[in-house]
Amino acid sequence: MIQSGHCVPVFFTSDESYAPYLSVAIQSLIENANPSRRYRVIIQERGMRPQTQQTLKGMSTSNVSIEMCHITDRINNLVKTDHNKLRADYVTTTIYFRLYIAELYPELDKAIYIDADTVVPGDVAALYDTDLNGNLIGAVQDCFMTANRITTDYVTATQGFDASEYVNSGVLLMDLAGLRSIKFADKFTHLLNTYHPRLIAPDQDYINAMLHDRRLMLDAKWNTMMTAGDQGPADPQIIHYNLFGKPWFYPDAMNAQYFWDYAPDSPFYLTLLQTLRNFTPTDANSDKRKKQRLLDLAENVATSDSVTFKKLLEQGVSVRV
Repeated sequence: MIQSGHCVPVFFTSDESYAPYLSVAIQSLIENANPSRRYRVIIQERGMRPQTQQTLKGMSTSNVSIEMCHITDRINNLVKTDHNKLRADYVTTTIYFRLYIAELYPELDKAIYIDADTVVPGDVAALYDTDLNGNLIGAVQDCFMTANRITTDYVTATQGFDASEYVNSGVLLMDLAGLRSIKFADKFTHLLNTYHPRLIAPDQDYINAMLHDRRLMLDAKWNTMMTAGDQGPADPQIIHYNLFGKPWFYPDAMNAQYFWDYAPDSPFYLTLLQTLRNFTPTDANSDKRKKQRLLDLAENVATSDSVTFKKLLEQGVSVRV
């Protein structure tokens, strides 16, 4: 049993461009935090201006501390390859940094990771208290991958298991001590730099391939995604605006009201309003094209002779941990 005063570590990753959206996620976390618990929010940043960092740190409260972690050059060099950046949505290698949390923070045995494009209407301490039952991560099924034939075929062809078993990496409950014990970061880096499989969601595909046998499926309320066309659970605890339905672009997007409920208390509120005003029909059409390119890439990978985790497993490569 975790004591009521036990600190809850929560990690985010961001660069300068995503800081305003991250601030809303942090504001929502603060507003819904249990006053009897302590929370340690750690922002893994790359390329974020000092002033922006100070603004985010200034959001700290009496029981929610906020600190910055500049990603070291060593890790930057490990993941700056052009082979596996997140395509079609938002091109950045910061997506990989969550995979090194266990190594960067050896004093922590357990933590939560949350993407920056989220709001947190629930208390993340309840997620932190979840028993992983010997698994290394807890995560929610990715509803985008089960939404249509192209993506379900992609998962089957590249991972070798059904799309219903594929998880989203936007919210992770992580057994850091366990990940260190199996040298997860070293194994990931080896796979990344040795085989270069073609992927549509690089870090997420690696997590699924490597941890498929060591992951706990969490309730969808802990990572409520709208990419399957519905609003998700009635009691969302974390809402994830993954892929293209960003509320700072589309105020009528599903569950956008949660974002705009917390946004006025963000120190970047005026920036968020300006972003909303500047979004044009041309930008919306660009989003549609990006989504189609993502689906086209998924279909191409699934039907081509590209290197996949499924093929590596069939060749005897040690992919699973």
